[in-house]
Amino acid sequence: MSIKNKHIYLILSFVILGLSSSCSSVVKKESCLVKRAAFDIGSGSTKMTLAKVNKCENKIVEVFFEDQSAVAYKQSLYDNGNKFSDKVIREGISELKELKETAVELGVTEFSALATQAFREASNGADTLEKISKQSGINIRVINQELEAKFGYLGAKIKHPFTDDEDILIWDIGGGSMQMTFVEDGKYFHYLGNLASVSFKETVLKSLFKNKKRTSPNPLGKLNAKKATALAKFFAKANVPSNVKEYLKKARVFGIGGVHYHSLRNQALKKGHIYNQTQLRVALNKRARLSDRSIGGKYASTDVTNIALVLGYMSALQIRKVETLNVNMSHGLFLDNESW
Repeated sequence: MSIKNKHIYLILSFVILGLSSSCSSVVKKESCLVKRAAFDIGSGSTKMTLAKVNKCENKIVEVFFEDQSAVAYKQSLYDNGNKFSDKVIREGISELKELKETAVELGVTEFSALATQAFREASNGADTLEKISKQSGINIRVINQELEAKFGYLGAKIKHPFTDDEDILIWDIGGGSMQMTFVEDGKYFHYLGNLASVSFKETVLKSLFKNKKRTSPNPLGKLNAKKATALAKFFAKANVPSNVKEYLKKARVFGIGGVHYHSLRNQALKKGHIYNQTQLRVALNKRARLSDRSIGGKYASTDVTNIALVLGYMSALQIRKVETLNVNMSHGLFLDNESW
């Protein structure tokens, strides 16, 4: 072989090796990517988030679709002696299967779900979860409230990146539970409460509408709106731990979950995502006059008392403003290796 041909041979060898290495890298990268569906089966709704995930690096590449369906699990417990009714179980299965069908149509191949407060409380919670899981083909696990708070915190970091060194508090309100979470020196601290959207509405009905058979507090009325706010304020002062109260003096507060992002943001703001106490008071005064029919939507019976609940907590804890994020537990679920 001539010197010239040897040079050509060496060059071709390097090119082939380079292409082979490059192709191997591309194949490896593609094999790491997977489309996943994460479900948050909450007390008042089932949320679904679809994302492309790099499972080798445990990192979300892209959130490409989100949807939710109203399923009144928590309300069913109040109406049926702490048991899920057959009706709400059928509805839950139907809604979850419909959400899953959408995910499959969009190319999703992996599914995981978490269930929260209502399933922790229900006397038939385990049986119901087994039935829903079997009929939907989705692995579902019930988590405790501390994990619920942690998943909410992680979800917020995905949608609005921040470091644990920043003074950030995540305030999550669902249908049956409330969590406030912050991190200091790498350790999670929480306020874990059971006063939330549906449970607060039921508390208002029992406390302010005694001897009246009502399923909704609406129209709440101006006087009862003030009383409901005072009720929430009293509860916050009595139950939120001192370390959380102290941290709130310096914290930037992000509100996640349906109550903050959907209910209050839509009622108190014409645009934007940050509300303060004054805006909530104005919204409460206006909407306290409305009936369920005037309010509209599947969450009409809790919309107005949601304002009173959050306003009472903000007043008691001296929270000036809340920055709402469209985040639920399903976002944090993507980063939990045990769930996939």
